[in-house]
Amino acid sequence: MLRSDEIGDTVATLALLAPIRAQWPDAAIHLLVKPGPATVFHAITTIDRIIPWTPIGEGSALKRQVLTARQAVRRFGLRGYDLAVLPRWDFDDTPIRYLAAASRARSVVGFAPVPEREPVWLGDQSQLLTDVIPRGDAPLLSVQQLERIGQYLGLTWSDPADQPVGRELFDVEDERRATELAALPPAPGLVVGIGIGARNAKRQWPVSEIASALFQLSAAGPVSAQILGGEVDTERAKELAGLLRERGVYAADLAGALTLSESAAAISTCAVFLGNDSGLQHIASSLNIPTVVVTCHPATGSPWSDNAPERFGPWSQRAAVLQPAQPADGCADECLADEPHCITAVRASDVATAINNVLSSAAG
Repeated sequence: MLRSDEIGDTVATLALLAPIRAQWPDAAIHLLVKPGPATVFHAITTIDRIIPWTPIGEGSALKRQVLTARQAVRRFGLRGYDLAVLPRWDFDDTPIRYLAAASRARSVVGFAPVPEREPVWLGDQSQLLTDVIPRGDAPLLSVQQLERIGQYLGLTWSDPADQPVGRELFDVEDERRATELAALPPAPGLVVGIGIGARNAKRQWPVSEIASALFQLSAAGPVSAQILGGEVDTERAKELAGLLRERGVYAADLAGALTLSESAAAISTCAVFLGNDSGLQHIASSLNIPTVVVTCHPATGSPWSDNAPERFGPWSQRAAVLQPAQPADGCADECLADEPHCITAVRASDVATAINNVLSSAAG
């Protein structure tokens, strides 16, 4: 399996790995992935080997292709594979298909390339696939695209929303450390996981609104928050923790303190997850945690956008997406701003209501 994606789509791969393992229990399954997302798979038993890979990003087309072939030799040796799977449905600006071909796999299965969006230097990459799956004419969630690959391979597909495939993302030590750092009170009440970060600022719901939503929840009883994110999210996390503590809401500021696997362990202890469109919301989905996502993508926006919840929304059984009804001034099919813009139209009261609704459906 070869993935050139970031955390979210890479975690979604678990939904495909499970039926592959069920179909071929004795197979050696290797996952090639970027170094960052690779860290979340350290405890997983479905995969026999994790192969970190950094794409070649500079030089002429010929140089990149040659260096990518050399990468393949160093990572795969001369063993060859029976099957190489490229799950990415969208365009890919990395030479990962060259890597797949150079792995000497007898079958290389992937979606049709998108020539109009991919770098010219990559050339006609359809020649690098032995089996080309049509991309289709309707936007689908990332896990639904994985299901199409599963169908093509003849796998018995299990809806990942029915089983917490993300349980394999962490081990006992990850749980211990996440629990120790969170130090939740003996009677924590409603434990809410907060995914405070996102890849860019326009996807980040204002800290003040997150705090307001939690204050409204706390009116019905005690609430504890586990604030999660990376090193880049520490300032926002600190601000949120301060606002919550001022009003008596317990806040464990874990941003930048946990690994991805430890963050998954922390999310697994939450009654509900509230976050932006980010990798952590996909981890919450993989754990089948009730999930509420606030997105910058307008309800009237294009379902083909890289921000569209139709493609990248939560995939747990109990989930809700809150989005602006209309684009803000200057935007149309998607939010084009560099700072929080369209997303600021989402109200804290609506998010609090959505959280209560997904919790009610979980209880039912």
